[in-house]
Amino acid sequence: MAMGHVCPSLAALGMIAVTAAVADPSPPRVLVFTRTDGFRHDSIPAGVAMFRRLGTQACFDVVHTEDQAWLTPANLSGLAAVVFLCTTGDVLDAPGQAALEAYVRDGGGWVGVHSATDTEYDWPFYGELIGGAYFADHPPVQQATLHVEAIADGST
Repeated sequence: MAMGHVCPSLAALGMIAVTAAVADPSPPRVLVFTRTDGFRHDSIPAGVAMFRRLGTQACFDVVHTEDQAWLTPANLSGLAAVVFLCTTGDVLDAPGQAALEAYVRDGGGWVGVHSATDTEYDWPFYGELIGGAYFADHPPVQQATLHVEAIADGST
């Protein structure tokens, strides 16, 4: 058995996967989808940048788009995950919905961040995907103080 692509940061986390030799040793790809049809969060560019940094550190490639036409079976095929980052409103047409639903039903990963629950209210599959927890209202921005107790811990 040969070692597949090993990323130093993943090795440090103890997440090395030993695989049979593969024809395509490229890193996993993650789609970050940020289309909005309603409120648009100012934090979206920072969120995309964060995913790109995380991808560099954890050895995955990030594809970013707001184009609903990008969500096709061919484009979604082979992705490790699809991230809906601060999406709002009706962001997918019928072909995009069909492609995403097939991708998830076939075992593809999906992550919803923040207002992803303010998205696709009229699509039953999406409602199931988010556990029916649609966005009701956004509270006003609140001041907070963050105390980091374990500064050396990667999670903080």
